[in-house]
Amino acid sequence: MVANPKTSDTKDKSVSKDSKTKIQTSYAKNRKLKTSSVVTSSSAALPPIILKNHKGNWKPLELLWEESSGAVAPEFRYAKKYLLITDTKKIYLTRRVIKNGKLVLDETKEIQPKMYQKWMIALFEKGIHQLPMEEIPEEQVTGISYNFVTFRFSSTKSKFYYQLDEINQPNWEKKKEIIDYIERMKP
Repeated sequence: MVANPKTSDTKDKSVSKDSKTKIQTSYAKNRKLKTSSVVTSSSAALPPIILKNHKGNWKPLELLWEESSGAVAPEFRYAKKYLLITDTKKIYLTRRVIKNGKLVLDETKEIQPKMYQKWMIALFEKGIHQLPMEEIPEEQVTGISYNFVTFRFSSTKSKFYYQLDEINQPNWEKKKEIIDYIERMKP
């Protein structure tokens, strides 16, 4: 708020939503991009995410999440694999889930651009692009599964490993949010 000392009026100097959209549209035009390829977050700290290149094709993306139960009794075994990828013109989500040793879900479906944009905003808000590329842990324990999330978007790469007992610890909250969000992705 800014006060005018002559009139005692106050004005709100914050940027309105309309002017923010105009700025982003202008930004996209200056970069010769279609506005549909620029998505913005509700977070002020996150810059616009440009999902398409200058030709209007989707930028390369590969998001892979794999989790398994490890060595447990057959009736408690499970495995999950989600893969989100972009082709130049299309986006695909593959989901594969095994429970009790039986395949219960195995599908690959095309994803609509609006859904993809929503997912990307959420993942960027959760900081997936800021995580480092981890190496697989050197210490391997027999019967313990090393689960992981890999994210490659254009030149951004991140990967993290986890064990099922680690993911519920307080210092893993950010990574758990990412995993939970990926698991909720449905076409």
